[in-house]
Amino acid sequence: MSYWRTLCESSSEPMYKYNLEKMYNRLVVANRESVYDYVYENWLKDYKEMFVYAWTDKCRNFGQRTTNRVESQHANLKRYITRGSSLERIARCIIDIVETQYDEIQKSFTESIEKTMNHHRHRMLDNLRGKVSHEALDLLEKELLRKMDVLRKLNASCGCHMWLSKGLPCACRLENYNRTGRIIQLDEIDVFWRKLDLLPCKLVDEEVDIVAELNNVRQHLEAQSPVQQKSMLSKIKAVFTPKSSTKKPPIVQQNTRGRPTSKKVQERLDEAARLDQAARYSSYGEDSNVITASPKHRYDLPRHSSYVPSEGSRGTGSFVKSEKPKMQPNSSTSSKKKETRDDKVFPLIKGDEHLLCIKRFKNQIPSEFRSYISRIQDVTPDGHCGYRSVAVGLGFTEHAWPNIRRDLLLEIDHNKPRWKHVFETYNEGDFKRIRKSIEWHSVKGCDQSHWMEMPHVGLLIAQRYNIVLHVLSIEWSSTIFPLTDAPLDPRPQAITLVHVHGGHFIHAKLEGDYPMPLVNPMWSAHRSIAAKRWEEMYTPQLEHYYELMHPKSDRDKDREPSLNVIED
Repeated sequence: MSYWRTLCESSSEPMYKYNLEKMYNRLVVANRESVYDYVYENWLKDYKEMFVYAWTDKCRNFGQRTTNRVESQHANLKRYITRGSSLERIARCIIDIVETQYDEIQKSFTESIEKTMNHHRHRMLDNLRGKVSHEALDLLEKELLRKMDVLRKLNASCGCHMWLSKGLPCACRLENYNRTGRIIQLDEIDVFWRKLDLLPCKLVDEEVDIVAELNNVRQHLEAQSPVQQKSMLSKIKAVFTPKSSTKKPPIVQQNTRGRPTSKKVQERLDEAARLDQAARYSSYGEDSNVITASPKHRYDLPRHSSYVPSEGSRGTGSFVKSEKPKMQPNSSTSSKKKETRDDKVFPLIKGDEHLLCIKRFKNQIPSEFRSYISRIQDVTPDGHCGYRSVAVGLGFTEHAWPNIRRDLLLEIDHNKPRWKHVFETYNEGDFKRIRKSIEWHSVKGCDQSHWMEMPHVGLLIAQRYNIVLHVLSIEWSSTIFPLTDAPLDPRPQAITLVHVHGGHFIHAKLEGDYPMPLVNPMWSAHRSIAAKRWEEMYTPQLEHYYELMHPKSDRDKDREPSLNVIED
């Protein structure tokens, strides 16, 4: 259940994909792959935008993501209504329930103004007590504990969920207040939590310059193509003459009790298909611009099977983005084949739990390395992904990324003259910029200015840990050795980072005599004499990669002896 909650609380789309992969791996290892198939097909595939934070938090919802409160009040009302209840009795029950709710809300407002709870006596909340609701203070108090007890211990990043969805300072903002000695100001709290009465709000009348607005609309229309002008004018006409619109209110289903049988569902689908076929041969008016969606999506039923197409939507090709796919047949009769991993692509990776990871990153890994990769591990995409991947490569968990940043800061500070010479050779100010990008002391996910920058940070990593660092990408691949030290181990440790999707690092493990990407030119220009031993040690693998990238033609092979004679 914790995997599902973590998935629903994903703060961004990359984080959602990362958490989805973790849940998939966990279920496959536990032989519960059918659970993942059900959850994905019936909930995540088409409905994730309705309940996953990455999409719901794009606008402030103040924590109201479901209809539970409405459904609970509906159930409460049904307790007082009998089969023979008159309209007067029903109206009286509704009035009583609303009055009870009104009294409870008024009581909570009074308590928020007059009472002070012990757990609200935090210095940072001094300016808010008695001015915002107790619920807002409870949320802030929990966020303070989360910052101290969870994010710091796990080296996790704040997803700014509190700020985006509820209009309250999140963990990273509270950390900044604490570091600077500030307290939360009242104007930093959304007005939703500050209004402690039921008086109507005064609306501020705004004068509208109709002539200027119409001129703007006219200029915009004149800049469009004739087809777009026609389409936009038809929409404007529909606003002023709604009777001419083809859209109709939905039909209210009379029988809303129980789930429809499979037979009735199939009848609806057949009816929808028949209407769709009829719509294909119907003639539309001159001002109608109809875009017909595929039958696979147009008439799919939502989760609550009490759906009935509206009068105007039947046969008009209307399309709803979040509609659910058609009902899947029983697994025992389904002809759908189970998706399996292609061993020819990554033959060293064993286990179906890696299927989703391979599917996500297969096209992002250069083909010449795929047959040598025995492991692919994604890490949290919070801006620290490069440092998390290095921590995994060194044998730690990805949560050790602060230690990697700290070690690299020690390296760059203890050998400042050397690294300043290396970084400043190409661009003045690079030393200061690279050092600033490595330093990070907040629970907030870092922005692009603090991401791992290659090859500069790669040189620091190889030198600090005396390892071989491979950086793979579809656009470029390179190898970085320690800059000044010779190999200390006959079989040095190698770490492989893969740069995927233009802004994310993952960890991969290469096995055997794999082709080694060519050495980064920055290392070649600044290496010491002792460090040249690294390149000599791996010459066969470096040449293997060069031959793969620059295959010799038959004509070149014929010329090879004559070239050797000239060189002699």
